[in-house]
Amino acid sequence: MDMEPAERNPAELRRTALILVAIMILGAAFVLYAYINHEKGKDPDRPPITAKITRNFAAKNQHDKLVGIYDLEGKVWFAVAFCVNQLDENKYALAMMKELVQHYGDRDDVFFVWVSIDGVDQGVGPVQLAEAAEKLGIDDSRCWLLTTGDTDKQRGYIKDQLRLGLVNAREQGDPAGKSKFPSQLALIDRGMHIRQRYDFREVHDFQARAEEELKKRPELADEEKFHVVLHAVDELKKTLYANTEFVLSETKTGSKK
Repeated sequence: MDMEPAERNPAELRRTALILVAIMILGAAFVLYAYINHEKGKDPDRPPITAKITRNFAAKNQHDKLVGIYDLEGKVWFAVAFCVNQLDENKYALAMMKELVQHYGDRDDVFFVWVSIDGVDQGVGPVQLAEAAEKLGIDDSRCWLLTTGDTDKQRGYIKDQLRLGLVNAREQGDPAGKSKFPSQLALIDRGMHIRQRYDFREVHDFQARAEEELKKRPELADEEKFHVVLHAVDELKKTLYANTEFVLSETKTGSKK
């Protein structure tokens, strides 16, 4: 008996492809939903305790003043990695940091730390940090833009202590810039515990893909929890603020009691 391949119906193939895309987006929605609700326990705003900073980091800030991360013990603070020559690459995290500065402008127990991915040995000293602060519109004594004389040391601290991820070199001539670096923002409590990390670049991209898919398939709007994907950025902001308020009100790590 001759075996002939089954005929492929282009319309059916397109329909199958769309269903698979929808499944992937909805699956991602459930992942995001689970992330937002991860380890909420009895108090829905309690962020998990993911790690503890165990090593100090002495560096010069944008005012050419030597400061240390351990000076922030007893404070609640946020940390992000950035590159003075690629401010647009991490624009979502940097914009969120600026929003947090404004939101907590009346609190002297909340600080904000930007760690440069490049040190003085790569041409990034206090002068360059001050220029970046001006471009970002940052003018607050609680804001530290930091650099040292050792780029490897800085990148190691970003990876091993702040747990924000790796800094990697891009191919020469890449229009995206010289380096690829973490886009996460970390929340650290008074006891130097990293409580949570938030990736606003990833969530912005995720929401944009969902919006594009919804244009192609409006019926997705009726799918349960699809609205979470369509408002992913706002949902993550709500989580960040709720987590921060919980940490600010703690009497001991992980508890208000």
